[in-house]
Amino acid sequence: MSIFTTALTYFQRGGLIMWPLLLCSLAAVVLAVERYLFYKQADSGSRFSLDFCRLLAEDKLTEAGKLAVATKGETAKFAATVLAEHHSYARSTAYVESQAERVISHFEESLSYLSVIVTLSPILGLLGTITGMMSAFNNFNFRGDNPLAVTAGVAEALITTVFGLCIAVLAICLHTYFIHRLNKITMDIEDISRSLLEVLTTEQPKEE
Repeated sequence: MSIFTTALTYFQRGGLIMWPLLLCSLAAVVLAVERYLFYKQADSGSRFSLDFCRLLAEDKLTEAGKLAVATKGETAKFAATVLAEHHSYARSTAYVESQAERVISHFEESLSYLSVIVTLSPILGLLGTITGMMSAFNNFNFRGDNPLAVTAGVAEALITTVFGLCIAVLAICLHTYFIHRLNKITMDIEDISRSLLEVLTTEQPKEE
């Protein structure tokens, strides 16, 4: 018996709750792939953050701007935008903070859905188990001559809990991975923001 056939058999034994569990597993995979591709394209990397902050510390704004423009990713785009447009804003601090929050929000998108799947999958699995056990015990009178039939019904009812926990474990691993990357990116953006504010507030002319 192949793995696919075995999985299909267990899926059919699990009952109707297996369908929302299947949707949860597909949603987790789709979200993970979408986030991975986005992070791969949008993450400018810690190397850019270090080089950009070093150039700002050395008062090499032109070189820092060229580096930001030449580097791909949302972080580099944020740095390039602030350097190019900061002279049009009287309050650099508010502008830098708003732009930084906007960039971070792009990286946070969809991660909350993974968190929902982590919580929802075990609950759905438990729901399927409870309804399956209720059905098994409701038929106890009809299976009184064969107690093993009731035991088999309870065993089949536990299938949804197993699937729910497996999906939750997968979603937790994916969520933890992306949260780790998000924390690194947030730290890079905060470092760049501090360096930009030091330079911009120093260069900004004092109000008379």
